[in-house]
Amino acid sequence: MGFRGFDAGKLTGLANDLDTLAGQSGRLHTQLASVLTSAQQNLPPGQNASRDPDLQDLVGDVIPMPAVFGGRRRLPGSLGAELGDMQASMKRRIKQIEGVQELAARGYPVNDSDLFLDENPPDAKKIDDALRHLQELQGKDFGTDGNRDDLEKVSGQLDGLTAAETDALVSKASPKDLAFYSQLLGNTDDSFWNPFDENGLPEDKRRDTLSRMLSKIGPENFGKFQTAFPGMQPDVTNTAAWQNGGNSQNGQTNSGIHWETPSDPLIVDGVSADDVNQRQFGDCWYVASLAGLAQKDPKFIEDGIKQNPNGTVSVRVWDKNGAYQWVTMTADLPTDSNGSPITTYGNGESWPAYYEKAFAMVYSDDGDDKRGYGGIEGDDPKKSAPYLTGKEGDDLTTGGFLGIGKHSDNNLADLKKAFDSGKVVTVSTPDDENLDKDHPKEWGNAYCTDHAYYVRGFTADGKVVLGNPWGVSGYPPITVSQDQFDKYFGGAEAFDAP
Repeated sequence: MGFRGFDAGKLTGLANDLDTLAGQSGRLHTQLASVLTSAQQNLPPGQNASRDPDLQDLVGDVIPMPAVFGGRRRLPGSLGAELGDMQASMKRRIKQIEGVQELAARGYPVNDSDLFLDENPPDAKKIDDALRHLQELQGKDFGTDGNRDDLEKVSGQLDGLTAAETDALVSKASPKDLAFYSQLLGNTDDSFWNPFDENGLPEDKRRDTLSRMLSKIGPENFGKFQTAFPGMQPDVTNTAAWQNGGNSQNGQTNSGIHWETPSDPLIVDGVSADDVNQRQFGDCWYVASLAGLAQKDPKFIEDGIKQNPNGTVSVRVWDKNGAYQWVTMTADLPTDSNGSPITTYGNGESWPAYYEKAFAMVYSDDGDDKRGYGGIEGDDPKKSAPYLTGKEGDDLTTGGFLGIGKHSDNNLADLKKAFDSGKVVTVSTPDDENLDKDHPKEWGNAYCTDHAYYVRGFTADGKVVLGNPWGVSGYPPITVSQDQFDKYFGGAEAFDAP
């Protein structure tokens, strides 16, 4: 009997036929090699039995041998392994179809995207148990005894579900149960009566569980999931770009901000600092650090982002406690009415936007609970370092004795030493609007006050080349002498690239 247009019995028969053909491919290899070898022997010198290089290589290979013994395993003999792998994959997916069909028969809503997942077939009992324990949270007394043990038990069950099982659970769970679970996860306050009752889950464990869930569920459940767990979609309404209609520093404006998924891939031809283009959010301090790290260690950035089978994106982030995690998010981004992302973006690639989105989900300053994109506007570049690399960022300072009289090191030779040692180096401009009107003309609009820059390199005569995180296409790097640096820049900071 068919299910969602697929007949498991017929698919199994096809897989068995492929398995049979795989066993016969070696004989086909020998027969074809024999024909080609005979034809070659009867052709004039310089002519080939086949125009296909793979088939021509079969000449003289009448008895195929595996490559490990010096054989070539050219086509069609290699079809044995290929057909064998294909039929094994088909049989795994057939079991998946049968498992999903059983879920549907038990009343679980299932999505078409769950049909061919390459994983263990779904187990309805695991889903039932996890759903029951999730629902039982409503009836428990979480007073002075805390609730961490119960939440860890539920989170452990959720972490152990396959993608199809997680999707089925989220589909069947009521919005009320999911929202209550979210409330309990985030409530880590101790009670008045017992300061050691351990409520909620620590942020890293909480986000880890929710990221795993989001990476598994089908797109049909994204909206339900984000409603229940609002922290999984960073707030955009608390930004200056939303409230003022754009970024007053670079002059970009917007209208009709909404969430939309871009069509550009994550990465094209590797990661580069030139991909980074801060747009309308006032987080130059973070974006300058991101661009500087992309310049120093592009492979580290590339290894820290991935797209999941359900279309979500995961980014490697360390939180303020130094906990390493993959933060998962939906692929949609804040976008204006023209369909252009207003977030940090690239030139035809989207990886910078997802690094920024993950940071907006995780970052909070000490004593500041403001989250989302508004929470990452206007801060200090060195504070982004622990989230990007797990390592602390520091001011570059000089002078003083026992900490007394120490001051910012603006010497370009010292900046070069830090840069040459492998560090990411950022600098800032003072909040003095007069400098916007009184800077070297050759810098054009690439210079801006109250802004962060990253060091791209140094000239042979010791000048520093600074990159503006607004992007090299519209704001080319500027070359700065020591005297110019003393007047127009300062606040040098650095952190180690991995």
